[in-house]
Amino acid sequence: MALPDEERRNRIRQSLAEGGLDALLLLYPDDILMSTGMLPASTHVAVLVDRDGGVSLLTPWWREAFVAEESWADRIDCFDWCKRGCQVDPDRAVIEWLRTQRSGQGIETVGVHLEVHHYGPNKMPSECLTYDRIRAELPSIFPVVEDAGDRINQLKSVKTAREIGKLKRAHQVVRAGAQAFYQLAEAGIREIELATEVHCAVLRRAASLGIDYVFCEMPQITSGPERTVIADTLSNHPTARQLQPGDPVLLELGAHAEGYWGDITRAAVVGEPTRLLEGLHQAVLDAQTAAIARYIPGQSTGEQLCEASWQAMREAGFEQGITHFLGHGLGFAYHEDRPTLGPGQHRPVLPGQVTSIEPGLYWREAGVPVGGIRVEENVVWGAGPGEAEILSDYLRGLDPLSGKV
Repeated sequence: MALPDEERRNRIRQSLAEGGLDALLLLYPDDILMSTGMLPASTHVAVLVDRDGGVSLLTPWWREAFVAEESWADRIDCFDWCKRGCQVDPDRAVIEWLRTQRSGQGIETVGVHLEVHHYGPNKMPSECLTYDRIRAELPSIFPVVEDAGDRINQLKSVKTAREIGKLKRAHQVVRAGAQAFYQLAEAGIREIELATEVHCAVLRRAASLGIDYVFCEMPQITSGPERTVIADTLSNHPTARQLQPGDPVLLELGAHAEGYWGDITRAAVVGEPTRLLEGLHQAVLDAQTAAIARYIPGQSTGEQLCEASWQAMREAGFEQGITHFLGHGLGFAYHEDRPTLGPGQHRPVLPGQVTSIEPGLYWREAGVPVGGIRVEENVVWGAGPGEAEILSDYLRGLDPLSGKV
């Protein structure tokens, strides 16, 4: 059994007490990771956390040993789904388990995530499931069922000291991908070849660190003026295009180590960068600095931090290249529900929240593409004004040789 994260358990207990809830029911991978310290690695894992912090967990039988080792669950029950000779409906198994827990623990009021949105990439099959049958049965099991999505998302958004340590480990893995990118982004290599090398570097580093479960999305590589100038779109899969001398090149890399995510973007230039590309790159770095400097814990909103970064890029003369917001929450997921750093985002940013900071400039001269530059860091917002720990504090230069430092 893993040692419990007492800071996390205390926060869940406090949240249950504040909401007048007897228990939280958790069905989704990032919620389960937050509440048990374990990435479930299977569909139809269900967790109940009661108001005393006790954790009851149901899992398919083949995961029992892993759950016992990797989670801090106080009680583990199993069901015989996919066992030879057993015709088990997994939804029904979860429903019947919940009936047993309700009667055994006297749970009257339960909170559950009723509306779940996933931004991708998928890291677990259960992210594709809605569990609609299970959720439809809940009112027949518990006297009161409340939508606790906002409560759960708020709990996840503020990381504990242990969780930040896990995120730092994940960023060691991501660093290997960034280093491979800078070392190999040279003339003649194809985008898909470069993406493959970055992907392999991430997996090798995870193995060297003894990380049991890693996921790395196929890195997005865009190269050349025409492709990088539209790199603020949602998906830019690597192609067979060969890198050419003078090309700007962008890497978008998302990976997790045992469920804890890193999400970075880096820019390079094949050969010597032009003064314009150097200026765009410096303006992006200055925009990050301006956003952090604007931060006042518990007061600065996502909109205010974004505006500070945009203002820095305007003052550098690059307003027409601004096309997207500043950042998003991450940690238990590639993109978390909160906080978002952008227009219309009025929630204050809190100490312990983790976000990306990813200003970008996508530049055209007289309508002709010059290229795009984006640098994405992941930061833990601190307890004092202007305090933010950069988890991805490495390898961000335009010169490919910077990856060898």
